[in-house]
Amino acid sequence: MKLEWENPTGSMKDRMAQAVIARAEEDGRLKPGDTVVEYTGGSTGASLALVCAAKGYRIRIVTSDAFSQEKRDHMAALGAELTLVRSEGGLTTRKLILDMIEAARGLSQEPHTYWIDQLNNQDSIAGYYSLGEEIWSQTKGEIDAFVHCVGTAASLKVTKGLWAGKRILFLGSAGCQPAGLGSLPRRLVRVAGPEE
Repeated sequence: MKLEWENPTGSMKDRMAQAVIARAEEDGRLKPGDTVVEYTGGSTGASLALVCAAKGYRIRIVTSDAFSQEKRDHMAALGAELTLVRSEGGLTTRKLILDMIEAARGLSQEPHTYWIDQLNNQDSIAGYYSLGEEIWSQTKGEIDAFVHCVGTAASLKVTKGLWAGKRILFLGSAGCQPAGLGSLPRRLVRVAGPEE
């Protein structure tokens, strides 16, 4: 059993955050003294804030009152400057997410700013390869099933690619549509297997 909640922020998103920052540094999109910007409900923001604090970058997070106060407090405690986008009655809606993206896009126009743009940033996937490789190596490839909670599902895309032919169970929030996995019914559990 691999317990990703043992990571510094309690999330496997730490892997993604480290990867997107490292790759942006490597190719010059992010330079010393720059500011990092991102939109998030919390876990990604906390992980990015941790990595930015460790590396000395200012970070500005666009979030919303639709997400828990605990997550917002966690991001702020790690040094993130929060921009709050008001929700309609505390609901996470398509409009809210688009408003958050636009707010982040606006902040990203400032000089010396690097926008993560997680839903369009392929560097995020690199952070999850190590997770898949560790599990594969530690189990010597003897995996019957993989159970995983997802949000945007970047991590699931990687594990599906690495473990072709294995059954994967992923859990998401009711009404949540993981990005890039096609249309799913409104239910809590989905099984992806060799036939998909």
